[in-house]
Amino acid sequence: MTYLADYQGKVYSDTITIASSGTVSGALDLAGRALVGFLLPATFTGTAITFQVSVDGTTYTAVYNTSNAVLSVTVTQGRVYALAPTDLLCSRYIKLVSGTTENGARSIICYSRELA
Repeated sequence: MTYLADYQGKVYSDTITIASSGTVSGALDLAGRALVGFLLPATFTGTAITFQVSVDGTTYTAVYNTSNAVLSVTVTQGRVYALAPTDLLCSRYIKLVSGTTENGARSIICYSRELA
């Protein structure tokens, strides 16, 4: 975890990786923080990101919104995507899921802020 200075308060940066030939990243332990965005590498091949969450760091499940649709972000490689902090407050541990199998390891930078 890296602390980044910001005029709105502390922003944290963590890197998670989707393995080559995989779709699901390693877990990110938010430990009192809210995920507020992520940066995809220029080599990312998926066109959507969905999320899996866990309260215990062991059992993960997909996140759905109140309309019973999977929480999904349409993406393009090399871009930063902002998230509403309340979208993923339901759990401490989060994984990002690519809609497409990645043909190489992909490191994704995740941005978070402390919960008040």
